[in-house]
Amino acid sequence: MFQRLKLLRRLQEVKLSPDEAWALLDRVQTNTSSAEDREQLADLIRVTTAVTEQLWAPPAPQRLSPARQAKRKRQLAKAARRRQRH
Repeated sequence: MFQRLKLLRRLQEVKLSPDEAWALLDRVQTNTSSAEDREQLADLIRVTTAVTEQLWAPPAPQRLSPARQAKRKRQLAKAARRRQRH
């Protein structure tokens, strides 16, 4: 969950208005882009791809309690029943 929030925040950090985005796309398509333009586009693609992968990935299963504790409780209950029989 926190990983997704980090990625969404990173995506929000990309400061690019719609007009600037179209201008950048035009410069890249017409081969008149600078090194800064290419770097900005690469960063935007990296962030967008990472966010998309995280959003489409199934959430990891979360355990409410460790299995060891449940096993120990069963052992204690079994031992208590044995003690009561004698």
